[in-house]
Amino acid sequence: MSDAPGTRKSDRTRSAILDAARVAFARKGFSGVTIRDITDLAGVTRANFYYYFSDKTELFIELGTETYREAVAVVELFGDDASRAGIDAWVAQYFAYLDRNGAFVIRSEEDMPEDKAFRATVARSHGRAARALGERMAKAASRPPASDAAATGVAVMATLERSWLMQHNRVCDVPADEVRAAVSEVIWRLVE
Repeated sequence: MSDAPGTRKSDRTRSAILDAARVAFARKGFSGVTIRDITDLAGVTRANFYYYFSDKTELFIELGTETYREAVAVVELFGDDASRAGIDAWVAQYFAYLDRNGAFVIRSEEDMPEDKAFRATVARSHGRAARALGERMAKAASRPPASDAAATGVAVMATLERSWLMQHNRVCDVPADEVRAAVSEVIWRLVE
């Protein structure tokens, strides 16, 4: 982790905890992670952890919120350049987002706190991001969309995430640039 000049030590410590949690939750899921897993990865004490977060649920929520904001920021870039090259660049940005957050996102969907209100909030957040992407795709399309904006967004986000996951985990022997190009082609066909 490289810090901007002038970054306060407290900000670096908090950031180190968040980065370590992203890795720990991606590896073990919410239920398998301990505070010690996070503090060991972050290189901080338990006291440091508890200074910033009351428990791992609070940390998980904070990390999920940060990840959601990053996803929305990438989604909101779709269509700024609806050319084939622009879509290629956007897919590369989405894959970069997944390089940082994908393992956490995918694992956390499988294993998150059991709280029904929390799960409902996560579902709404996913729905908002999917709808925003679908709406941006519809706006960039040369013809009226054939499906609901949220459904289109879900399908495209699932394609992006599953393609990234298969390439990331080397499930198939296809280079990353070819996977990105294929996903870009699919999305391009939806909006051309």
